[in-house]
Amino acid sequence: MRIEVTPITMSEEEALKVARGGGNVIGKAMFGKKDINLQLWYLENREVIFNLDYQPAPLMRWLGKTGSKRPSQKIRMVVEGTRCTASYAGEPINKREIEIEDSEAIQKTTYSDEEIIQTAKRMAVRMVRRQIGQVPKAELYEMRTFYRPYYIAFYGELKMGTRVRYLPIPADGNRVERAL
Repeated sequence: MRIEVTPITMSEEEALKVARGGGNVIGKAMFGKKDINLQLWYLENREVIFNLDYQPAPLMRWLGKTGSKRPSQKIRMVVEGTRCTASYAGEPINKREIEIEDSEAIQKTTYSDEEIIQTAKRMAVRMVRRQIGQVPKAELYEMRTFYRPYYIAFYGELKMGTRVRYLPIPADGNRVERAL
């Protein structure tokens, strides 16, 4: 299967080092000396681009300050497919196409396109609505699917029917900051 992915920038040794020292103190005490099974998975993400048109706020229309030209801009959002959380991407995402033989290493999203678009739209409008006298209206311009590589560190032995502690480590070097 051919998929578009972000390039891997972290080696397996670096991921193993993060897995051994990562997590909280309790996790280190409980799982620090256990075997770590490291697997490379590709998780589905969506790049959603909106065209934002700004309309005058009701108060500005009432005052007659609508202006002659309505400003507009494009904004790029990335929606993570596993949790359906959106984040802003300031620059185009660097991607390349690769061939994956193991379909088990690919995790597709369980969210519908409509849910993904609504999540991205809500975050985009929330980010830009603080402009004085303007109300943004977001329209979908483009949506593309790509996959982000993650090293998944499983702690202990993998047995069917047992609970396993795991730590996802982004292998592409990108971080998603959820604070806004």
